[in-house]
Amino acid sequence: MDKILFNGLSELGTHVDRVHVFIIAIMAFCFIACNAVLIYFMLRYRRKGPDDVTASIKGNHLLEAVWTIIPTIVVLIVFVYGVRVWGDMRKPPENAMTINVTGVQWAWRFEYPDGRIEAEDLYVPAGQPIRLNMVSNDVLHSFFIPELRVKEDVVPSQYTHLWFQADYEGVYNIFCTEYCGDNHSYMLGKVHALGPEAWDRWVRRVPDPDAVQLSPAERGAKLYSKWGCLGCHSTDGSPNIGPTFKNLMGRSESFADGSTVVVDENYIMESIKQPNAKIVAGFKPDQMPAFEGQLSQQDITDLIDYIKTLNE
Repeated sequence: MDKILFNGLSELGTHVDRVHVFIIAIMAFCFIACNAVLIYFMLRYRRKGPDDVTASIKGNHLLEAVWTIIPTIVVLIVFVYGVRVWGDMRKPPENAMTINVTGVQWAWRFEYPDGRIEAEDLYVPAGQPIRLNMVSNDVLHSFFIPELRVKEDVVPSQYTHLWFQADYEGVYNIFCTEYCGDNHSYMLGKVHALGPEAWDRWVRRVPDPDAVQLSPAERGAKLYSKWGCLGCHSTDGSPNIGPTFKNLMGRSESFADGSTVVVDENYIMESIKQPNAKIVAGFKPDQMPAFEGQLSQQDITDLIDYIKTLNE
């Protein structure tokens, strides 16, 4: 963990470091090469006496083409390499464990699929891909684990995501890297990557039996009934006033205006808050009331987790 680069703590972090070093190496080569040529020209073509006449140079098209084409190729190589690593950073593996993260002034809140909640510190199994589904309750935050090379803004009323995998057991720092108020510098935490036995003990640990809560999906199911969602949205695929929730997450929806979207957390949140913003083709507008201000951010997250369970 003392290494600045190539600490070997995660495969993804190693790829990020390679891009970083690759760009630095290109910059260093260009800096040294340009200055070496500059010094050579200063010495080779310096004026040696008052009778020296400046040469009449009108340009060289071949030279201009070379110093345009070569940098363009280098930039394209950096772009392609960077995009490939960026793509890996944005697409978590299928077996990733999803943990909901809420940023508040000035702390992090982590909720696990079984409903347990941790504040400040995040506990994960080493070697397991972890997907963080993040949202802010107040202002802009930014979630950063420097040792694992992952960082993502945490935004009010919008879900953002990142994933990581700590390949080895250890404790890694969490920082907020977006100034969020007076105590921004105290918005710290730790990632505890646990081995199989330690993770099993942590999962089985119930410090206070009275504090055991419903899972987010179970709370979402209760909200689905409480707010009358079942009156318009079926869970078995059958048609109703509104689109069915069966297999909703990840489905491609077509709208009345001809546009399409792949359903994700942000689309569902928008549909809950402002149902007339996008009308699914074949359904009528003004059939669903807006829940803006009626449901908390936690309620919306719970409903989304419940809808995810309806995918086959």
